[in-house]
Amino acid sequence: MKKVIISLFLVLWGTAVFCTTWTITNSGFAFSPASVTINLGDDVNFVLESMHNAVEVSQTTWNANGNTSLSGGFSVPFGGGSVSSALLTAGTHWYVCYPHASLGMKGIIIVSNSTGITENQSQINISVYPNPASNFLIVKANPGLLNLPYFITDQAGRQVLSGRLNSEVNFIEISQLEKGIYLFQAAGLKGRSLKVIKN
Repeated sequence: MKKVIISLFLVLWGTAVFCTTWTITNSGFAFSPASVTINLGDDVNFVLESMHNAVEVSQTTWNANGNTSLSGGFSVPFGGGSVSSALLTAGTHWYVCYPHASLGMKGIIIVSNSTGITENQSQINISVYPNPASNFLIVKANPGLLNLPYFITDQAGRQVLSGRLNSEVNFIEISQLEKGIYLFQAAGLKGRSLKVIKN
């Protein structure tokens, strides 16, 4: 019995000590960062202007820039607040700012169920070219990344484009972007942002 109690204490202590609280803010009508990958057990704190909130929605609603809340999903009041790890189960959580979803104010929280097993890097292969580019980017992705959302952010961290990797070769129009440096990131590929120069 003593061993069980000690083991339980160590598990609870490890969870409390090694959990992280992530912060998501807004920059105008965009969440920053627009996509975050966290570990199971981590909390998320939204620090928002008083006219913004965050409501979890279904992927279908998110793709349509809708604002119908997901039954059982999290909801953060106007001005921000915390989402406890109890509401952030393993998988992808799609959320929007309720009054500004139609303007594309939305984000993704990907909760990884970390197993301690090293990820097979050969399954993650993505390239973006030409770089610099004027009108189009070509994004090549291996089949394991198909249907994954992507985001392009400016240097201030504002999301300027988003979409989905629909095939192994994707064409993304960037002619509407101003000249400058941007970051391309596919959701879930933690730390794998690619710098893109628009000329």
